[in-house]
Amino acid sequence: MQTIQIKDKLFHQYISEQEIQQRIQEIVSELSKTYHDKHPVFIVVLRGAFMFAADILKRFNHPCEIEFVKLSSYSGMESTGKINIAYPLKEEIVRDRNIIILEDIVDSGLTMDFFISYLKGMHPSSVSLVSFLFKPENLQKEVKIDYVGFTIPELFVVGYGLDYDGEGRNLGAVYQLA
Repeated sequence: MQTIQIKDKLFHQYISEQEIQQRIQEIVSELSKTYHDKHPVFIVVLRGAFMFAADILKRFNHPCEIEFVKLSSYSGMESTGKINIAYPLKEEIVRDRNIIILEDIVDSGLTMDFFISYLKGMHPSSVSLVSFLFKPENLQKEVKIDYVGFTIPELFVVGYGLDYDGEGRNLGAVYQLA
């Protein structure tokens, strides 16, 4: 088992790069069936979803647009429960469009519940949520996730866009706290 150190913590590999890439191909196949003729707008939630989004979008070979939003509710290893929006979206980007949110992790559900409500206020045709990781044990707000990469138990994980205090996002695999 591969172990790495980030700052003062040790992490063991939890999901390999190969498993991630295989699951991404499956998600893209499903998205392609549904959205091939719908010219969706992909909204990438920064920073955590950037690697997941890049891999999805490289394989989604249909007309689409890409927007970015930064939502934050974490400080260190803890969720603050308070959501901040940076780079707000313009209503004309969302109105009457098929929106696909690309998120790194749905944990408490609070951030996505807030963001989906925010988007629905701009009157899209549809909103779909694609989350790389899902922690159902932590859910405080029921959020419909249309496509889940991996469902995981209550673990602190880094890699593939997820960080520990700013580090580890560049790792190709996902690692759990040892």
